[in-house]
Amino acid sequence: MKHNEELYDVIVVGLGASGLFALANIDKSKRALGIEAKRKVGLKLGITGGGRCNITNVKNLKNYADNYTHPSFVRPIINAFNPNKTMEYFESRGFHLMKEGDRILPKTENAKDVIKFFLNQIKDKGHQIHLEEEIIDFKVADDYVIVNSKASSYQCKKIIIATGGATYHNTGSNGKLVKKCFDISPYQPALSSMHINEDYFKTLHGVSLNVKIKYDKKTFEDNLLFAGTMLTGYSVMNLSNYIKPGESFIIDFAPHINREDVKTKVKEAIKSTPKRLFKTVCIDILSLPESFVKVLIDKLDLDTTKLADLKSKDLNKFIELLKNMALSVKSKLPLEKAICSLGGVKTSDIDNKTMALKADSRICVIGEALEPVGACGGYNLQFAWSTAFVCIFEH
Repeated sequence: MKHNEELYDVIVVGLGASGLFALANIDKSKRALGIEAKRKVGLKLGITGGGRCNITNVKNLKNYADNYTHPSFVRPIINAFNPNKTMEYFESRGFHLMKEGDRILPKTENAKDVIKFFLNQIKDKGHQIHLEEEIIDFKVADDYVIVNSKASSYQCKKIIIATGGATYHNTGSNGKLVKKCFDISPYQPALSSMHINEDYFKTLHGVSLNVKIKYDKKTFEDNLLFAGTMLTGYSVMNLSNYIKPGESFIIDFAPHINREDVKTKVKEAIKSTPKRLFKTVCIDILSLPESFVKVLIDKLDLDTTKLADLKSKDLNKFIELLKNMALSVKSKLPLEKAICSLGGVKTSDIDNKTMALKADSRICVIGEALEPVGACGGYNLQFAWSTAFVCIFEH
């Protein structure tokens, strides 16, 4: 092993979203080094948002931290560098953004431009980057931190761990360093599609709805996509951050219409067109895909039922299935196939005013290497920017 005698002020381990932000914002008067295990930086950042990169999300800024697990830990971090400050940060440096719904994206709609933006800042600061060098451990000495790769050993006054979580292993996020050097919360798949135990929807593939899911005290209202007994879409992936296999959730497949309106419209149809099929009327009044409505109709054996023959109890059963169906989770995707991982360095061990270990302020942890995970659509990148900001400017 080659021993590097140079003493760095800061070494950033991992050059994904949070690591790039951190290294780009270390003062140029500091001697700083970024070390990345892969041959390119920002591999996972480059594929976020389908390659378009959800820089942040501006929905409901007042209760923003509620979009994350461990909200009390996350709240002051987001408050220190919120989505508005994130947008100002990029725009004031000549990197222009666009708004699409609540999501904020690069105006070029290209995640690789975000990577270039940070690399230009790092170059301007004169900081070094080492590629294809995996850090295997680090140790604290009396006056500095010793950082070891397979080939070299470095010394620094402060180390920032930005190695990501334990998903998308081909991008460099594997959790090995964090598991070796910290007492962690076990990694679990997050922002994951999920298999359900019920087989009601096994014939549905590629059918999409806007739904409202309730679990514990949380509500997730967004799109859902059927893939047989697997459910995906933002509502399901956000739910996966909290629910465990074996647990149940309640789903409203038609949040756009309340129970009484469904009942009223059906009763009106019974009076005006009693010979029509119940399923045909449901398709009309609900504005939902025919194949989905047919699943509910078939479950109640009402496929050939005319309105004149519809019993009140069967209408109530249909509305209950539509608005209050209970489903149970069989499994999530394997960890390496989930979008993010829940788990990592415990929030209880980190000072959220500095991102440093409570036990040793020379060691900082940022981004997905930490325990919390956020919702889909820019929240996890916002957490990356915010933790890096706090680490650099508040520490």
